[in-house]
Amino acid sequence: MENIIEFRHTNYSYNGTNAFNDFNLAVEAKDLVSIIGPIGSGKTTLLKMLCHKLPNDTCYFEGQCFNLYSAEVLKKSIVVIFDLPFVENTVREELSSKIKTLDFDSSEIDNRCYELIKLFGLEDDENTNLDRISYNRQYLIKILRYLIINPKVLAIDNLLVNLSKKDKDKVIDYIKKHKITLINVTTDLNETLYGSKIFVLENFVMIMEGSTISVLQSDTLLKRLGFKLPLAVSLSIELGNYGILKKIYTSNEKLVKELWK
Repeated sequence: MENIIEFRHTNYSYNGTNAFNDFNLAVEAKDLVSIIGPIGSGKTTLLKMLCHKLPNDTCYFEGQCFNLYSAEVLKKSIVVIFDLPFVENTVREELSSKIKTLDFDSSEIDNRCYELIKLFGLEDDENTNLDRISYNRQYLIKILRYLIINPKVLAIDNLLVNLSKKDKDKVIDYIKKHKITLINVTTDLNETLYGSKIFVLENFVMIMEGSTISVLQSDTLLKRLGFKLPLAVSLSIELGNYGILKKIYTSNEKLVKELWK
């Protein structure tokens, strides 16, 4: 699989103290990856480079430097979601707020709104004022207003953690169905189980990268960084140390089933 996003030999100083020095990171097309690390490790800085809030002349999309693409192409292809306030009043208005700024015809926008409203059970809230819906659903709308674009790459800055498990699963299923590459910055290691790879940052340095399971097995490092392992993974490691289990389980149900054999 070819890389869709790359940071190649990135050098960038942030606030005169923190800096990327010859930093490299590559994400394969249609992959779901997680970026984790303590506060101030450089995670959000990378996402700001992806959406032109910071210099990005060492960022590459589908093998070409960002500078070789028009702004319109990049806005449709690469979407970064931060925790920003609403710009409209109702759920439906907010869902269509971002896509309307791009070159989509009105019928396509209506079709995509209908699809998301139906998929996420928002029919009763479609014309409801945003300040009257639940906290979790507000964050769902903040994600859907960008997901509706169906970009090639979607990066999320620690917002999935605010969703219910049901809505989170649906968002991930939608991303997979539409073959969208996901870069998920998160503080919740349970979310890393959705993806195949984890990048670990500390002080603007990549201190570890690898498959999700291999990184989660580095429990000493992750605990030092302040992370709590998913329950099934933590128990699998502990029981493995006693020779009771021979593999890592990511699902509580599968772990219990194995223990009851």
